[in-house]
Amino acid sequence: MVLVRVPILFNGEWIEQNDEYKFKGSKAKGIMIPRSTTYAELVDKIAEVIDIDTSEFEITMKFKLKTSDPMPPVTIQTNDDVEFFLEEVASGMEFRNPLCITFERRSISTVPVDRQPSPRLSWEESHAFSSYVPPSFPILSSNNFTEVNEFVTEVDCLDEPPLAVDLALGDNTPAPISSRTSNNGHVPRINLLASSSNLLATEVSGDTDVSMVKEVFESKEALQEKLKALAVKKRFQFKTPKSDKDLLVVVCMDDNCKWRLRASRLKGCNMFEIRKYYNVHTCSLDSQEKDNRQASSKLVGKNFRHKFDGASSTYKPADIMQDFQKEFGYEISYHKAWRAREFAMEMVRGSPADSYHLLPSYMAMVEKKNPGSRTFIEKDSANNFKYCFMAIGSSLRGFTSCIRPVIAVDGTFMRGKYKGTLFIATSLDGNNQLYPVAFGVGDSENDASWEWFFMKLRESIGDVPNLVFISDRHGSIKKAIDKVFPTVGYGICTHHLKRNVNAHFKEVDVGALFELAAKAYRPIKFTQYMNVIRSVSLNVHQYLTDAGYEKWARSHFEGRRYGIMTTNIAESMNSVLKEARTLPIHKLMDCIIDKLQEWFAKRRDLAMDACTLMTTWVEKQLKGKLDKSHTYPVIQINFHEFIVKDGDLDGHVDMLQKTCSCNEFQIDQFPCEHVVAVCKHMRNYSVYDLCAHYYSVNAWVTAYAESIYPVGPQEEWDVSEEVRAYVLSPPMKKREVGRPRTTRIPSQGEDIVHRKCSRCGLRGHNRLTCTAATPLSEQEHGPTANQT
Repeated sequence: MVLVRVPILFNGEWIEQNDEYKFKGSKAKGIMIPRSTTYAELVDKIAEVIDIDTSEFEITMKFKLKTSDPMPPVTIQTNDDVEFFLEEVASGMEFRNPLCITFERRSISTVPVDRQPSPRLSWEESHAFSSYVPPSFPILSSNNFTEVNEFVTEVDCLDEPPLAVDLALGDNTPAPISSRTSNNGHVPRINLLASSSNLLATEVSGDTDVSMVKEVFESKEALQEKLKALAVKKRFQFKTPKSDKDLLVVVCMDDNCKWRLRASRLKGCNMFEIRKYYNVHTCSLDSQEKDNRQASSKLVGKNFRHKFDGASSTYKPADIMQDFQKEFGYEISYHKAWRAREFAMEMVRGSPADSYHLLPSYMAMVEKKNPGSRTFIEKDSANNFKYCFMAIGSSLRGFTSCIRPVIAVDGTFMRGKYKGTLFIATSLDGNNQLYPVAFGVGDSENDASWEWFFMKLRESIGDVPNLVFISDRHGSIKKAIDKVFPTVGYGICTHHLKRNVNAHFKEVDVGALFELAAKAYRPIKFTQYMNVIRSVSLNVHQYLTDAGYEKWARSHFEGRRYGIMTTNIAESMNSVLKEARTLPIHKLMDCIIDKLQEWFAKRRDLAMDACTLMTTWVEKQLKGKLDKSHTYPVIQINFHEFIVKDGDLDGHVDMLQKTCSCNEFQIDQFPCEHVVAVCKHMRNYSVYDLCAHYYSVNAWVTAYAESIYPVGPQEEWDVSEEVRAYVLSPPMKKREVGRPRTTRIPSQGEDIVHRKCSRCGLRGHNRLTCTAATPLSEQEHGPTANQT
């Protein structure tokens, strides 16, 4: 029986963009079905895979044909449609032509809306309904319909039953209301503005001032926040001559002004009601100042909290000072703006200390939302945090099946309140884009932390054939790899080694020769470049020899690096997470998941839209090799061996063994220029068949086929009591007092570029941060030619 592989996309919808149809699905699976499958059998199989009941839901199956002209998707409705689809898939369209599934609930016979029976009340309810009228609200009519609607909203805030009207009787009388009223019979009105996250952004009108009498707030603090916002908005200041648990009295700062407010606590709860309020200011305009005592750092922070959504921390105290002055006309001090920024960030992101308490529950939710994920937490005997590890299941499965087995590892410092190092293990997908594998946090880059990270990484990925690690020359990394992964290949970053050479031997410049030697595929070419380096400097030659050719030279490496010579992919991930490293630890992990979710969704669509057999990057590489090989003569030795004349050392190609004397074919695992020339000459060989499966569109799609789900808000976390009881405290090491460092510490041998100011000509700053006096000519006419 011949089986056909069929990819499935579901939990999505069809979208038409620019006359093209695309299916946006959030879940993907694969099935194996016989070529003889009927329509009914396919429906049953789909229902089983996506776990729905066909008696309640109706399944619709569509697929899109790869055609030059846009056309709508084809709907499968009969056995002939199924046979046509399976023929398309079996002919080589698998994974590029998925079966897209939508389903909807089957219609149920219902009573029409205009004929449904109206709800009726019992005799007792009807009698009470028609005879009761609240003391402060009139009978419902067309003239006061808005008032009653507002009243219903306020009653809902008090957890009272909603306004009931018996439409069958045609009675417009409001239903009875519970007895929760103030002393004079009025229903308390909960002020919704008091709980707003942005008090100052809410318009405060004169009418609102008048209606504040009898207004009820959930606490005295909520009332005080409202008054502060009102004072800033209306440009006045007040003082508090009386404030205790039962009473709050505030008056204007000007003793001659009659503005005042009195509020007291309601009996049996902490709610405060405004009892007296005189809202007319009689103070002199000369009493206004450039600052407002009611503009507290807490109030300012609440007003600008939206600036700190996400990981961005570029909104500085100076920006808060400037924006607050523009928006409200007040000048606030830098210290107040800084405290407002800290308060706003803590509101949005949480406390750094509390983040460690939440970390166990967060990690449990990561595993729950993304099956197959691996998370670990290590603490010391005093329950203080030591290490954590996170690897998402979708990423792990994609790496072990569809990604080149080369992992670059690197560590970078955390930038928050507590010290620590972020560990990153990442690779490259078939399209040469970052494909993160795992993340960890430790105290620093020492032997113990790196060994713990690699142990958890091995538990997550298992034994991967032909695995290779690449890192800088940090001694702890090499020790940990030798201990945890004793049989894998290990290479060092050629870029870091080049910097070390430049730092140790400043009197000579052999950087270009070193790169040629490191990237050479042929051993003979490597020897030639090393001989030149030796002629320039014996010390440099000896230094590179002691570093070990097998660790940095491509021609001598024991294994396959697949063209990955540096740890730039790991450092690029460090750069992506630069702002996220300032966040509390569980928010950092949340930011990582958000980034992975974004990448997986975008690249899944990009791979699904590919119309080639290989990824976009590989197609471009092959095109470049084809252009170079047009003039290469090909001499056939036998059925599978050829000599390709390239004008240099030529290439001896063995198509049976898939080797070339230039070594590029077997090292990078896709055709070199010589192999491309043979394929073009013989016509019975395809360059696509000679590429490793990591570079195929099939592998590209599969690597991103699974979705990554966010953890969600903390209020929705569902974890066991055991996880909740897990005690985890922040680490003992805190960052030193003072302004934290935000720039990267330069590596050894790295050239530091000092910027030159286009205004004053000095180095070390730019035009925006220049403190030099502005020339008169620039004030009148802008920067002069020699300044720009």
